[in-house]
Amino acid sequence: MLSPGFPAAEYEARVSRFQTRLADRGLGGAILTSEANFNYFTGYHSFAPWSTFCRSVFAFIPAVGAPALLVHAFPESDARRDCWFDDVRSYDDLTYAPVAQVAAIAAELGITGASGVGMELGAEHRIGLTGNEFDDVRKALQPSPIVDVGDILWDLRLIKSEAEIALLVESGRIAAVAFEETCADLRIGMTELDVAAALGQKIAAEGGRVGFFVVTSGPGSYDRTAGHPRDRALESGDMLWVDLGVVHGGYWTDHCRAAVIGRASDGQRDNWNAVRDLTWSAVQRCVPGRTPPDIVDGLEADAAERGLRFSFAAGRAGHGIGLMSTEPPHIARYDTTVLQEGMAITIEPGWVDQQLGTFVAEENLIIRAGAPQLLTVTRRELVEITAGSRL
Repeated sequence: MLSPGFPAAEYEARVSRFQTRLADRGLGGAILTSEANFNYFTGYHSFAPWSTFCRSVFAFIPAVGAPALLVHAFPESDARRDCWFDDVRSYDDLTYAPVAQVAAIAAELGITGASGVGMELGAEHRIGLTGNEFDDVRKALQPSPIVDVGDILWDLRLIKSEAEIALLVESGRIAAVAFEETCADLRIGMTELDVAAALGQKIAAEGGRVGFFVVTSGPGSYDRTAGHPRDRALESGDMLWVDLGVVHGGYWTDHCRAAVIGRASDGQRDNWNAVRDLTWSAVQRCVPGRTPPDIVDGLEADAAERGLRFSFAAGRAGHGIGLMSTEPPHIARYDTTVLQEGMAITIEPGWVDQQLGTFVAEENLIIRAGAPQLLTVTRRELVEITAGSRL
Protein backbone atom coordinates (compact mmCIF):
# COMPACT_ATOMS: atom_id res chain seq x y z
CA MET A 1 0.00 0.00 0.00
CA LEU A 2 1.40 3.39 -0.98
CA SER A 3 -0.73 5.77 1.08
CA PRO A 4 -0.04 7.35 3.44
CA GLY A 5 3.62 7.30 2.50
CA PHE A 6 5.07 9.36 5.34
CA PRO A 7 3.83 11.72 8.05
CA ALA A 8 3.10 15.25 6.87
CA ALA A 9 6.17 16.50 8.74
CA GLU A 10 8.43 14.46 6.43
CA TYR A 11 6.97 16.11 3.33
CA GLU A 12 6.92 19.55 4.94
CA ALA A 13 10.65 19.26 5.65
CA ARG A 14 11.34 18.24 2.04
CA VAL A 15 9.33 21.15 0.67
CA SER A 16 10.99 23.58 3.08
CA ARG A 17 14.48 22.51 1.99
CA PHE A 18 13.49 22.84 -1.67
CA GLN A 19 11.94 26.27 -1.08
CA THR A 20 15.14 27.49 0.55
CA ARG A 21 17.17 26.39 -2.45
CA LEU A 22 14.68 27.96 -4.88
CA ALA A 23 14.80 31.24 -2.99
CA ASP A 24 18.60 31.13 -2.96
CA ARG A 25 18.47 31.14 -6.77
CA GLY A 26 15.92 33.91 -6.81
CA LEU A 27 13.21 31.67 -8.29
CA GLY A 28 9.55 32.07 -7.48
CA GLY A 29 9.03 28.31 -7.43
CA ALA A 30 8.98 25.15 -9.53
CA ILE A 31 6.59 23.02 -11.56
CA LEU A 32 7.45 19.33 -11.39
CA THR A 33 6.03 16.70 -13.74
CA SER A 34 8.27 13.64 -13.26
CA GLU A 35 6.79 10.76 -11.24
CA ALA A 36 9.61 10.44 -8.72
CA ASN A 37 9.87 14.20 -8.21
CA PHE A 38 6.19 14.97 -7.70
CA ASN A 39 5.89 11.93 -5.46
CA TYR A 40 8.84 13.06 -3.35
CA PHE A 41 7.14 16.34 -2.48
CA THR A 42 3.43 15.45 -2.54
CA GLY A 43 3.10 11.74 -1.71
CA TYR A 44 1.03 11.04 -4.82
CA HIS A 45 1.94 8.00 -6.93
CA SER A 46 0.56 7.89 -10.47
CA PHE A 47 -1.16 4.57 -11.08
CA ALA A 48 0.57 3.89 -14.42
CA PRO A 49 3.28 6.46 -15.12
CA TRP A 50 4.95 4.64 -18.02
CA SER A 51 1.94 2.99 -19.66
CA THR A 52 -0.18 6.07 -20.33
CA PHE A 53 0.91 9.54 -21.37
CA CYS A 54 -2.48 11.26 -21.56
CA ARG A 55 -2.80 12.30 -17.91
CA SER A 56 0.12 14.55 -17.00
CA VAL A 57 0.64 15.47 -13.35
CA PHE A 58 1.83 18.89 -12.19
CA ALA A 59 3.22 19.62 -8.72
CA PHE A 60 3.50 23.34 -7.99
CA ILE A 61 6.07 24.23 -5.33
CA PRO A 62 6.21 27.99 -4.67
CA ALA A 63 9.30 29.42 -3.02
CA VAL A 64 6.94 30.76 -0.34
CA GLY A 65 3.66 29.16 0.64
CA ALA A 66 1.93 25.81 0.31
CA PRO A 67 2.22 23.48 -2.70
CA ALA A 68 -0.59 22.43 -5.03
CA LEU A 69 -1.17 19.42 -7.29
CA LEU A 70 -2.96 19.32 -10.64
CA VAL A 71 -4.08 15.93 -11.97
CA HIS A 72 -6.61 14.60 -14.46
CA ALA A 73 -10.11 14.14 -13.03
CA PHE A 74 -9.87 10.34 -13.25
CA PRO A 75 -7.20 9.88 -10.52
CA GLU A 76 -8.24 12.95 -8.52
CA SER A 77 -9.74 10.96 -5.64
CA ASP A 78 -6.56 8.88 -5.38
CA ALA A 79 -4.44 12.02 -5.42
CA ARG A 80 -6.50 13.50 -2.60
CA ARG A 81 -6.01 10.30 -0.63
CA ASP A 82 -2.26 10.24 -1.19
CA CYS A 83 -1.38 13.92 -0.75
CA TRP A 84 -0.48 15.39 2.61
CA PHE A 85 -2.02 18.76 1.67
CA ASP A 86 -5.51 19.77 0.54
CA ASP A 87 -4.90 21.82 -2.61
CA VAL A 88 -5.50 19.16 -5.26
CA ARG A 89 -7.09 20.33 -8.52
CA SER A 90 -8.13 18.58 -11.70
CA TYR A 91 -8.60 18.99 -15.44
CA ASP A 92 -10.67 17.03 -17.99
CA ASP A 93 -9.04 17.03 -21.45
CA LEU A 94 -7.15 13.86 -22.37
CA THR A 95 -5.82 15.08 -25.71
CA TYR A 96 -3.44 17.79 -24.50
CA ALA A 97 -1.90 19.15 -21.33
CA PRO A 98 -3.95 21.89 -19.59
CA VAL A 99 -1.46 24.59 -20.51
CA ALA A 100 -3.60 27.61 -19.66
CA GLN A 101 -4.55 26.12 -16.27
CA VAL A 102 -0.91 25.38 -15.48
CA ALA A 103 0.08 28.97 -16.22
CA ALA A 104 -2.84 30.34 -14.18
CA ILE A 105 -1.96 28.25 -11.10
CA ALA A 106 1.70 29.22 -11.37
CA ALA A 107 0.73 32.89 -11.43
CA GLU A 108 -1.74 32.47 -8.55
CA LEU A 109 0.89 30.85 -6.33
CA GLY A 110 3.53 33.44 -7.15
CA ILE A 111 5.75 31.00 -9.02
CA THR A 112 6.06 33.14 -12.15
CA GLY A 113 8.39 36.10 -12.20
CA ALA A 114 11.29 37.62 -14.06
CA SER A 115 13.80 35.30 -12.39
CA GLY A 116 12.23 32.17 -13.81
CA VAL A 117 10.22 29.04 -13.08
CA GLY A 118 12.07 25.86 -12.08
CA MET A 119 11.54 22.54 -13.88
CA GLU A 120 13.43 19.23 -13.88
CA LEU A 121 15.38 19.51 -17.14
CA GLY A 122 18.80 18.10 -16.25
CA ALA A 123 20.53 14.74 -16.10
CA GLU A 124 18.41 11.69 -15.24
CA HIS A 125 15.15 13.63 -15.08
CA ARG A 126 12.25 13.34 -17.51
CA ILE A 127 9.44 15.87 -17.77
CA GLY A 128 5.98 14.37 -18.08
CA LEU A 129 5.04 16.35 -21.18
CA THR A 130 5.37 15.96 -24.92
CA GLY A 131 7.79 18.26 -26.70
CA ASN A 132 4.92 20.34 -28.09
CA GLU A 133 3.25 20.60 -24.69
CA PHE A 134 6.49 21.72 -23.09
CA ASP A 135 6.94 24.40 -25.76
CA ASP A 136 3.42 25.65 -25.12
CA VAL A 137 3.95 25.70 -21.35
CA ARG A 138 7.15 27.67 -21.89
CA LYS A 139 5.28 30.22 -24.02
CA ALA A 140 2.39 30.44 -21.56
CA LEU A 141 4.75 31.23 -18.69
CA GLN A 142 6.49 34.07 -20.54
CA PRO A 143 8.06 36.45 -19.73
CA SER A 144 9.17 34.05 -16.97
CA PRO A 145 11.91 31.78 -18.36
CA ILE A 146 12.02 28.09 -17.48
CA VAL A 147 15.15 27.28 -15.45
CA ASP A 148 16.62 23.84 -14.74
CA VAL A 149 16.47 22.85 -11.06
CA GLY A 150 17.38 19.21 -11.62
CA ASP A 151 20.61 19.54 -9.68
CA ILE A 152 18.74 20.85 -6.63
CA LEU A 153 16.34 17.93 -6.80
CA TRP A 154 19.18 15.41 -6.80
CA ASP A 155 20.94 17.21 -3.95
CA LEU A 156 17.78 16.70 -1.89
CA ARG A 157 16.77 13.22 -3.04
CA LEU A 158 20.19 11.57 -2.79
CA ILE A 159 20.32 11.89 0.99
CA LYS A 160 17.66 9.55 2.35
CA SER A 161 15.80 10.23 5.58
CA GLU A 162 15.45 7.46 8.16
CA ALA A 163 11.82 7.08 7.05
CA GLU A 164 12.95 6.47 3.47
CA ILE A 165 15.64 4.06 4.62
CA ALA A 166 13.03 2.05 6.49
CA LEU A 167 11.16 1.47 3.20
CA LEU A 168 14.40 0.51 1.44
CA VAL A 169 15.08 -1.99 4.23
CA GLU A 170 11.64 -3.50 3.78
CA SER A 171 11.93 -3.79 0.00
CA GLY A 172 15.22 -5.63 0.54
CA ARG A 173 13.60 -8.00 3.01
CA ILE A 174 10.77 -8.77 0.58
CA ALA A 175 13.22 -9.53 -2.23
CA ALA A 176 15.18 -11.89 0.02
CA VAL A 177 12.08 -13.83 1.05
CA ALA A 178 10.89 -14.08 -2.56
CA PHE A 179 14.26 -15.28 -3.83
CA GLU A 180 14.83 -17.86 -1.14
CA GLU A 181 11.30 -19.28 -1.20
CA THR A 182 11.36 -19.49 -4.99
CA CYS A 183 14.73 -21.25 -4.95
CA ALA A 184 13.30 -23.79 -2.52
CA ASP A 185 10.76 -24.77 -5.20
CA LEU A 186 13.08 -24.83 -8.22
CA ARG A 187 13.13 -28.02 -10.26
CA ILE A 188 14.40 -29.23 -13.62
CA GLY A 189 11.81 -28.46 -16.30
CA MET A 190 10.58 -25.20 -14.78
CA THR A 191 10.90 -22.31 -17.22
CA GLU A 192 12.30 -18.86 -16.65
CA LEU A 193 8.70 -17.63 -16.92
CA ASP A 194 7.69 -20.08 -14.17
CA VAL A 195 10.43 -18.66 -11.98
CA ALA A 196 9.28 -15.09 -12.61
CA ALA A 197 5.67 -16.02 -11.84
CA ALA A 198 6.68 -17.64 -8.55
CA LEU A 199 8.79 -14.63 -7.60
CA GLY A 200 5.90 -12.29 -8.38
CA GLN A 201 3.46 -14.24 -6.22
CA LYS A 202 5.82 -14.28 -3.27
CA ILE A 203 6.64 -10.57 -3.62
CA ALA A 204 2.93 -9.71 -3.58
CA ALA A 205 2.33 -11.99 -0.59
CA GLU A 206 5.01 -10.09 1.35
CA GLY A 207 3.48 -6.69 0.55
CA GLY A 208 5.74 -5.65 -2.31
CA ARG A 209 5.32 -4.88 -5.98
CA VAL A 210 7.34 -6.26 -8.88
CA GLY A 211 9.58 -3.57 -10.34
CA PHE A 212 11.31 -5.75 -12.91
CA PHE A 213 12.70 -9.23 -13.52
CA VAL A 214 15.87 -10.02 -15.40
CA VAL A 215 16.20 -13.80 -15.66
CA THR A 216 18.66 -15.83 -17.67
CA SER A 217 19.88 -19.42 -17.71
CA GLY A 218 21.82 -21.91 -19.78
CA PRO A 219 25.08 -21.90 -21.76
CA GLY A 220 25.14 -19.33 -24.53
CA SER A 221 22.58 -17.11 -22.80
CA TYR A 222 24.46 -15.82 -19.78
CA ASP A 223 25.08 -12.45 -21.42
CA ARG A 224 21.32 -11.72 -21.29
CA THR A 225 21.88 -9.41 -18.32
CA ALA A 226 19.00 -7.14 -19.36
CA GLY A 227 16.68 -9.80 -20.76
CA HIS A 228 13.08 -10.67 -19.97
CA PRO A 229 12.25 -14.19 -18.71
CA ARG A 230 11.81 -16.73 -21.50
CA ASP A 231 9.86 -19.92 -22.04
CA ARG A 232 13.08 -21.88 -21.62
CA ALA A 233 13.11 -24.97 -19.40
CA LEU A 234 15.84 -25.29 -16.79
CA GLU A 235 18.28 -28.15 -17.32
CA SER A 236 20.78 -29.88 -15.08
CA GLY A 237 23.94 -27.83 -14.73
CA ASP A 238 22.28 -24.52 -15.66
CA MET A 239 23.01 -21.45 -13.64
CA LEU A 240 19.80 -19.48 -13.08
CA TRP A 241 20.65 -15.80 -12.55
CA VAL A 242 17.98 -13.40 -11.35
CA ASP A 243 18.26 -9.62 -11.12
CA LEU A 244 15.25 -8.61 -9.06
CA GLY A 245 13.63 -5.21 -8.68
CA VAL A 246 11.13 -4.97 -5.82
CA VAL A 247 9.21 -1.85 -4.80
CA HIS A 248 7.74 -1.16 -1.38
CA GLY A 249 6.03 2.16 -0.67
CA GLY A 250 7.61 3.52 -3.85
CA TYR A 251 11.18 2.60 -2.80
CA TRP A 252 13.26 0.04 -4.66
CA THR A 253 15.64 -2.80 -4.12
CA ASP A 254 17.71 -3.94 -7.08
CA HIS A 255 19.98 -6.92 -6.55
CA CYS A 256 20.88 -10.24 -8.09
CA ARG A 257 21.63 -13.76 -6.95
CA ALA A 258 22.08 -17.13 -8.64
CA ALA A 259 21.31 -20.83 -8.27
CA VAL A 260 22.65 -23.88 -10.09
CA ILE A 261 20.31 -26.71 -11.06
CA GLY A 262 22.15 -29.66 -9.57
CA ARG A 263 25.68 -29.52 -8.21
CA ALA A 264 27.70 -26.46 -9.17
CA SER A 265 30.86 -27.12 -11.12
CA ASP A 266 34.17 -26.03 -9.67
CA GLY A 267 34.26 -23.18 -12.20
CA GLN A 268 30.77 -21.95 -11.27
CA ARG A 269 31.53 -22.11 -7.56
CA ASP A 270 34.94 -20.48 -7.85
CA ASN A 271 33.66 -17.66 -10.06
CA TRP A 272 30.71 -16.97 -7.79
CA ASN A 273 32.84 -16.92 -4.66
CA ALA A 274 35.29 -14.59 -6.39
CA VAL A 275 32.67 -12.05 -7.46
CA ARG A 276 31.00 -12.23 -4.06
CA ASP A 277 34.29 -11.49 -2.30
CA LEU A 278 35.20 -8.76 -4.80
CA THR A 279 31.82 -7.11 -4.25
CA TRP A 280 32.12 -7.34 -0.48
CA SER A 281 35.52 -5.69 -0.46
CA ALA A 282 34.09 -2.79 -2.49
CA VAL A 283 31.16 -2.48 -0.08
CA GLN A 284 33.58 -1.91 2.79
CA ARG A 285 35.06 1.09 0.95
CA CYS A 286 31.68 2.83 0.72
CA VAL A 287 32.06 5.41 3.46
CA PRO A 288 31.53 9.18 3.63
CA GLY A 289 34.16 11.19 1.80
CA ARG A 290 34.98 8.56 -0.81
CA THR A 291 34.07 9.04 -4.48
CA PRO A 292 32.98 6.56 -7.17
CA PRO A 293 36.46 6.62 -8.76
CA ASP A 294 37.88 5.63 -5.37
CA ILE A 295 35.55 2.62 -5.30
CA VAL A 296 36.41 1.64 -8.89
CA ASP A 297 40.14 1.99 -8.25
CA GLY A 298 39.81 -0.30 -5.24
CA LEU A 299 37.78 -2.81 -7.24
CA GLU A 300 40.35 -2.96 -9.99
CA ALA A 301 43.21 -3.33 -7.53
CA ASP A 302 41.40 -6.16 -5.73
CA ALA A 303 40.54 -7.82 -9.03
CA ALA A 304 44.14 -7.67 -10.19
CA GLU A 305 45.34 -9.15 -6.90
CA ARG A 306 42.90 -12.04 -7.35
CA GLY A 307 43.75 -12.50 -11.03
CA LEU A 308 40.27 -11.35 -12.09
CA ARG A 309 39.09 -9.01 -14.80
CA PHE A 310 35.55 -7.85 -14.30
CA SER A 311 33.80 -6.73 -17.47
CA PHE A 312 30.09 -6.44 -16.70
CA ALA A 313 28.62 -4.40 -19.56
CA ALA A 314 26.33 -2.16 -17.48
CA GLY A 315 28.76 0.73 -17.87
CA ARG A 316 29.35 1.11 -14.13
CA ALA A 317 30.00 -0.95 -11.02
CA GLY A 318 26.95 0.32 -9.13
CA HIS A 319 24.49 3.19 -8.84
CA GLY A 320 22.19 5.11 -6.56
CA ILE A 321 18.76 3.76 -5.66
CA GLY A 322 15.60 5.12 -4.07
CA LEU A 323 12.33 6.21 -5.69
CA MET A 324 13.86 4.94 -8.93
CA SER A 325 15.65 1.66 -9.56
CA THR A 326 18.72 3.59 -10.63
CA GLU A 327 19.61 7.10 -9.53
CA PRO A 328 22.83 9.08 -9.28
CA PRO A 329 25.58 8.63 -8.37
CA HIS A 330 27.13 6.20 -10.84
CA ILE A 331 29.90 4.03 -9.43
CA ALA A 332 32.23 4.79 -12.31
CA ARG A 333 35.26 6.95 -13.02
CA TYR A 334 33.17 9.54 -14.84
CA ASP A 335 31.18 10.43 -11.68
CA THR A 336 33.06 12.36 -8.99
CA THR A 337 30.18 12.73 -6.51
CA VAL A 338 31.42 12.67 -2.92
CA LEU A 339 29.64 9.95 -0.94
CA GLN A 340 27.70 11.31 2.02
CA GLU A 341 25.99 9.70 4.97
CA GLY A 342 22.43 8.75 4.07
CA MET A 343 23.05 8.03 0.39
CA ALA A 344 21.65 4.73 -0.90
CA ILE A 345 23.79 2.96 -3.51
CA THR A 346 24.42 -0.43 -5.05
CA ILE A 347 27.68 -2.22 -5.78
CA GLU A 348 27.64 -4.68 -8.71
CA PRO A 349 30.92 -5.59 -10.38
CA GLY A 350 30.82 -8.76 -12.41
CA TRP A 351 31.51 -10.71 -15.55
CA VAL A 352 29.89 -13.22 -17.88
CA ASP A 353 31.18 -16.64 -18.88
CA GLN A 354 28.93 -17.94 -21.65
CA GLN A 355 29.52 -21.56 -20.59
CA LEU A 356 29.51 -21.22 -16.79
CA GLY A 357 27.14 -18.40 -15.85
CA THR A 358 26.47 -14.77 -15.00
CA PHE A 359 28.61 -13.67 -12.10
CA VAL A 360 27.13 -10.56 -10.48
CA ALA A 361 26.12 -10.53 -6.80
CA GLU A 362 24.78 -7.01 -6.32
CA GLU A 363 24.55 -5.41 -2.88
CA ASN A 364 22.41 -2.45 -1.78
CA LEU A 365 23.60 -0.27 1.08
CA ILE A 366 23.28 2.99 2.95
CA ILE A 367 26.37 5.15 3.42
CA ARG A 368 26.98 5.48 7.15
CA ALA A 369 29.83 6.86 9.23
CA GLY A 370 32.17 4.01 10.07
CA ALA A 371 30.66 1.22 8.00
CA PRO A 372 27.83 0.89 5.47
CA GLN A 373 24.38 -0.40 6.41
CA LEU A 374 23.47 -3.41 4.25
CA LEU A 375 20.00 -3.39 2.71
CA THR A 376 20.36 -6.74 0.93
CA VAL A 377 19.74 -9.65 3.26
CA THR A 378 19.49 -12.37 0.61
CA ARG A 379 22.04 -15.15 1.17
CA ARG A 380 25.28 -14.60 -0.69
CA GLU A 381 26.25 -18.22 -1.32
CA LEU A 382 25.68 -19.83 -4.71
CA VAL A 383 22.54 -21.96 -4.22
CA GLU A 384 22.60 -25.56 -5.45
CA ILE A 385 19.25 -27.17 -6.32
CA THR A 386 19.61 -30.90 -5.85
CA ALA A 387 16.98 -33.63 -5.77
CA GLY A 388 14.74 -33.10 -2.77
CA SER A 389 16.72 -30.07 -1.62
CA ARG A 390 15.06 -27.40 0.46
CA LEU A 391 16.66 -24.15 1.51
